[in-house]
Amino acid sequence: MIPGSASQFFLGASQATGGAAGGYQISRSLRFNASDSAYLSRTPASAGNRKTWTWAGWVKRSALGANQALFGIAAGGGTSEPFGFNSSDQLWFVQGATSYRVSTSVYRDTSAWYHIVLTLDTTQATASNRIKIYVNGAQVVAFDFSSDPSQNVDLPWNNAALHTIGSDYEGSVSRFHFSGYLADIHFIDGQALDPSSFTETDATTGQLVPKAFSGSYGINGWHLEFADNSAATATTLGKDSSGNGNNWSPQNLSVTAGAGNDSLVDVPTNGAQTDTGVGGEVRGNYATWNPLSKASAATLSNGNLDASYTSSSYPHLGSDSTIFLPTSGKWYWEITVTTVGELWTGIRNVVDGKQSTYYRDGSGGFNNIRIEASSSTGSANAASYTNGDIIGVAVNCDGSTIAWYKNGSQVGTTYSLTNVANLVPFAGHASTSGSAAVVANFGQRAFAYT
Repeated sequence: MIPGSASQFFLGASQATGGAAGGYQISRSLRFNASDSAYLSRTPASAGNRKTWTWAGWVKRSALGANQALFGIAAGGGTSEPFGFNSSDQLWFVQGATSYRVSTSVYRDTSAWYHIVLTLDTTQATASNRIKIYVNGAQVVAFDFSSDPSQNVDLPWNNAALHTIGSDYEGSVSRFHFSGYLADIHFIDGQALDPSSFTETDATTGQLVPKAFSGSYGINGWHLEFADNSAATATTLGKDSSGNGNNWSPQNLSVTAGAGNDSLVDVPTNGAQTDTGVGGEVRGNYATWNPLSKASAATLSNGNLDASYTSSSYPHLGSDSTIFLPTSGKWYWEITVTTVGELWTGIRNVVDGKQSTYYRDGSGGFNNIRIEASSSTGSANAASYTNGDIIGVAVNCDGSTIAWYKNGSQVGTTYSLTNVANLVPFAGHASTSGSAAVVANFGQRAFAYT
């Protein structure tokens, strides 16, 4: 058991994330892995309004530097029609050979939830008003490339053709698969709406937060909450909660318990909730491994919760988490060892590098817990661990201590920390040969030990 850790999750907020001002809470997100070719699909029975519609949703990225579609359609003729991110991490709205919008800004924060809105209204007399993109409540107005559709033209989207979420289609092949998390996705058929229909500003924090949509969805409109994770079917995980019954079919998505479960409580709302410490119950924006703070040879996957390290990762610490440890409170997370190979995992100071604390396996004869602070070091013998073992880390920032657990039993004593500022969880490979791999759980799913 893990004693004295009232807050046994690692939770943080950034960018647009905060509490829900009007009481509207998002319960779950859906994780998409490009390597799994995961996406949702739906073919409308008939065409809706192809001149005017709105797509809106919350997006948390995992992988960067690749074309990734949030919303797509199989328009036929071997053309591509994605809305999402291009390989330069710019927002990108494309029809075939025409790039309607390529933003000047790039979107590379993998710790944050972005609220993104795309509106189409080709009935507008002013050409530049026919396509609008909003990020976190603000309209995107700077573009590296901008082209406008003709007035009153019908575009391919919202036709009676295969539509996708989390990928695009070219011909009969899905591609541009998204890696990250999506939550609270809306499609409004027949209206071009701005972010105020889906979000509001929290009067206390000043942050943008979701609110319940109260308007009409139109015939082909839908709302995906991803709230029912009892099965990976169109009537559960892909259920449309708008009342229209426009459900989506999950492709290569899983709700099986464990590390492969793509249904998580990592969401853009931090509501007042009861935390019993078991993990996977408190909604909020959780830490993952950070693709912008890792060794070049470290590979992240599964929503950046899985990490693998090769000998080329050494001597870098492998990968850091996206969110710093708060300087107060008690915090707990778990690292599942999938490839032991001289793995080390712990916390480190990312600003001055003067303190790191880690638990290292014994593949090279180093069964120890090591404390490094300033120029002094100390170590203590500890039990070795191997594939399948779960390493628990409990940090008491109020008492400046850290304790280690292997499969629920404490290893060694409770160790003192010289300071608790600028600390992040990390994992890596402590050798010039071989490899190591882990799966992190910062509380976005149930802990193995509580």
